Amino acid sequence: MAASRLPNRHSLRLTAALAALAALGPFNPAARIGADPYVLPPQIVEETAPAEALAPAAARAAYTAEDLERLGVASVGEALELVPGLDLAPAGGAGAQTTLSLRGSTSGQVLVIVDGVRISDPATGQCDLSRLGFDLADIESIEVIRGGASAQYGADALGGVVVITTKKGSGGGDKPSLTVKAANRSYLPSSAVAGSGASAVGLAPSAAALADGQSLSFRASIPGGFALSASAERQANAYAYYDASGTRRIRANAGLLQGKAGISWKGLAGDGALEASANLSARSLGVPGSLDMPTPEALQRDLDASLAARYAADYFLSDAVGFDASAYARYGLLEYREEAGAAADLHRAARAGADAKWSALFGEASSANAGLSARYDRLDSTVVANASGGAPERVSLGAFAEPSLALGASWTIAPALRWDWTSDFDSGFSAGLGATKALSERAALAFSATTSYRAPSFDDLYWPSSGGAEGNPDLEPETGYSAEAGFRWKDGASSLDAALFARFARGVILWQQQDDGFWRPSNYGDALYPGLELEWRSRAGAWTFASSYAFLYSYVLSGSLSLSDDKRVPDVPIHSLSGWAAYSSKGFSGTFKLSYKGLRYTTTDNRDYLPAVFLAGASLRWALGERLSFFVNGDNLLNERYVSEKNYPMPGLAIEAGFERKF
Repeated sequence: MAASRLPNRHSLRLTAALAALAALGPFNPAARIGADPYVLPPQIVEETAPAEALAPAAARAAYTAEDLERLGVASVGEALELVPGLDLAPAGGAGAQTTLSLRGSTSGQVLVIVDGVRISDPATGQCDLSRLGFDLADIESIEVIRGGASAQYGADALGGVVVITTKKGSGGGDKPSLTVKAANRSYLPSSAVAGSGASAVGLAPSAAALADGQSLSFRASIPGGFALSASAERQANAYAYYDASGTRRIRANAGLLQGKAGISWKGLAGDGALEASANLSARSLGVPGSLDMPTPEALQRDLDASLAARYAADYFLSDAVGFDASAYARYGLLEYREEAGAAADLHRAARAGADAKWSALFGEASSANAGLSARYDRLDSTVVANASGGAPERVSLGAFAEPSLALGASWTIAPALRWDWTSDFDSGFSAGLGATKALSERAALAFSATTSYRAPSFDDLYWPSSGGAEGNPDLEPETGYSAEAGFRWKDGASSLDAALFARFARGVILWQQQDDGFWRPSNYGDALYPGLELEWRSRAGAWTFASSYAFLYSYVLSGSLSLSDDKRVPDVPIHSLSGWAAYSSKGFSGTFKLSYKGLRYTTTDNRDYLPAVFLAGASLRWALGERLSFFVNGDNLLNERYVSEKNYPMPGLAIEAGFERKF
């Protein structure tokens, strides 16, 4: 890591612990695998069972591959934008670091799990979504839990959890298949962007190429339960933008080269199902830095490799007990070079873990889950070292129990308790309590209260006193408390979710620039977040609609600041809104989307801010028969000038066109 990247990697988002556990619905382990014996239940061992249609509060949002296709979603990022209370923060065009926040949390407080693998970086504690490199065709489902979920997931789930499940092989003897997809992406030429055209070092304006970047991917299914996928992408990211003085420039040193390959298998194993996967991705990208601290020669290289296996059985010892176990290993390499010819910073992160869960059914409506987890993290870095000068390491152990008890015909309560131990912090408990009240066949209420925590990352603790920053070995874990009341109505193809919540965060870890110019983390203070979230989905004939709204107020409670000072938490918009309308009929489909993100302050004194932004996008797809289709996607159709992270300009109008061929 370099000093110029610190403000980006350590987003200045005060946060909080938070919010709401979705109340659990009745869980039947005997029905987990279903009619298709090769289909495993949602892949996270520590995850609660998927709630019944009316059971959860709005804090849980789930989208299947069918949902995403029907809405015309073009990327994983677009899919996440559907979720109320979730905020993406890309620091530029394709390949730029992209972090996410849930209900105002920092990115390090959101746990991201892909096929059972916890993919947050042990060094920063963050998940950079740009490193995943997924094509949407690889995605089986996306589930988001908004709010503190430490009672089920342990540390790193203080702000919420994002669970991504990728497609596996068919598991049977189906015929082989192959799908190839190719696309070209271009930005609005700089000649169409008015401005003086004055140049700066490494940032001279020029015409943006009509072929700014290309991508190619394929996915193959092989009899015997195997699936293969691979993709390659090149992006120049030479898009026009305005600097603070209104001068037109071209984003330089932002090019991306990326490749990804994966193999998966699933099949039967005794009374259960088994699946395994291996993935490898590599990329090289320029790092232009922020506009106030440009790095015209900086280069970053990434390598990510993962292995995962999972076994699930309907029956374990008895017909009423199910068993679910998984194991995973992940290796990540990050190489960062500030200037050509300079020595590179190397960060090698390794993670290995295993989870096991037992699920039991009592009677027809009550159940219980219990589980164990273990994880080992290690960081070998040329920069970061622990107090003794060695590689930072952390062992984490956890045990949890979560019964779901039916009280009469309409009430269900779901307490949750988890004990966690880490090798560098004291052990402790996290707790949650959810309750669901069925109002009718179409409507239900849900209530929840949780406690959560997050341990400091290795960078937080051990970043050396160099490069304009230093860590703080005296940091304590962040903690949080939350309460929520939710409502769900569902009638056929239409549903409405609403959630009213409040959450409190204590000892929030915040990196701040001190008077001597150094960036240092501290348990800065506390924060309070009251909020409201709404989500509506509906299908009517060939039309599909989705919309969401989030109101999130926030109070900085640090030092002399109190509720009466009425200071907002940095980088948290008060209002955010999105709307989707999709049409599909007779080989043609189209989607139009709108989004609004309100004003966001960038400092705790609320003197500086980023203005509100209104964005529009659209996509079209034509199918010629069953095997060939063409598509066009448009982003930022209004050519808005905006930033998601301060001093990192986002692209203007961008068009992507391509085709997909099935064999």
